[in-house]
Amino acid sequence: MNEGADDDTLHPEAVPRPATGRYRVIIGVEIEAYSIGRGDYKIGRRTSRPRPGLSERGERFTRDTSIGSEYNSRPFSTIREALFLLKAGLRKYLRDRYRGETERHEHLIPLLVGGWTNRSAGTHLHVSLADRVLEHDDAASLSAHIHDQIPLLLAMGANSPIWDRVLTTTASNRVVRGTEAYFAPLPRGEISHKDLQEMRLAPGRRTKPPTLELRVLDSNLPEYVVASLAVVKAVALRWLSTREPVNPLDGEAYLAARLDAAKHGMRAKLPWRGEKHFARGVLDRFLWEHRAELEQMDIPEEIWETLKLLKRGDNGARLIAEAARTARAEHPQTWQRRFAKRYVEGLESLLDGNTLRSFARALHVELPSVDGVWLGRRRASLHD
Repeated sequence: MNEGADDDTLHPEAVPRPATGRYRVIIGVEIEAYSIGRGDYKIGRRTSRPRPGLSERGERFTRDTSIGSEYNSRPFSTIREALFLLKAGLRKYLRDRYRGETERHEHLIPLLVGGWTNRSAGTHLHVSLADRVLEHDDAASLSAHIHDQIPLLLAMGANSPIWDRVLTTTASNRVVRGTEAYFAPLPRGEISHKDLQEMRLAPGRRTKPPTLELRVLDSNLPEYVVASLAVVKAVALRWLSTREPVNPLDGEAYLAARLDAAKHGMRAKLPWRGEKHFARGVLDRFLWEHRAELEQMDIPEEIWETLKLLKRGDNGARLIAEAARTARAEHPQTWQRRFAKRYVEGLESLLDGNTLRSFARALHVELPSVDGVWLGRRRASLHD
């Protein structure tokens, strides 16, 4: 599986802002995707590309040798920028939204899930610094801080409840089944220069500086990806201010938490300073401890709502599993086609600027209300 394809995710000339505050940390993403045929609604690993000439500087649409399509974003300096640009980039797969001849090309829509057949699709996060080249020692130091939050990130980003076309009770089959083969865990503070490790120092070249690449997350919808970006950026900003990590985690406790998060998503029980809490409680504790970093960010309303949905236990895996169960209950023989048709409708709506709730409605899934849900501490919520 080619999960570490070379790319132009981060371009040093693409972010001209001064390297102060939130602008010091630059993050980009790679998102691998299955495909849905717009005419037959078959789910597979066919490669989709936008109409030629649509890509912006710093972004690429490539072919992943294992899964099919792969999108490499341009760099993001802020969380608001990330949500806007990620949706705008993925929207270019919707060929019928753009002028030009499309009838000669098979119309394929990306399916942003971590598993469907017996292959896995991932989201990779790339972290770089605006004001200096990320050398090995700095990357290793930063990786230790990010390492502590990988179980939480896995719980937030789990999105492969379906494996080999079978709906399972596992939130991330990709992590449970593919960890050793594609993103093996490393001891805290260690990074690799090779593929197939959970974090690596991706080499730079003329068009791209070195980046710390986190490879463990499932392919996912933009809102869940950007919520994870916000967590990673908060960690990196805390590291830059030389503040101590909040939840050091290593050894057997880390591996057990990693697996629990992959199996149960936001319903997992994860360690926080020596005690076990549900992932939603760990999310609250993380946000409160990183409130100074979060206050530096311009976090859009959609991402605050996504964080509240995550606190309610709703991640991508829950959404996809519920949509699959609904389609299967209606007609077991054609459930995959029904699911795919609804997914196409929902993704087109989402990438046209609508919300996760519009996506869920298209899949015949009801998202819970987040009225009254607080983040951080009840009497000092980070977002009311």
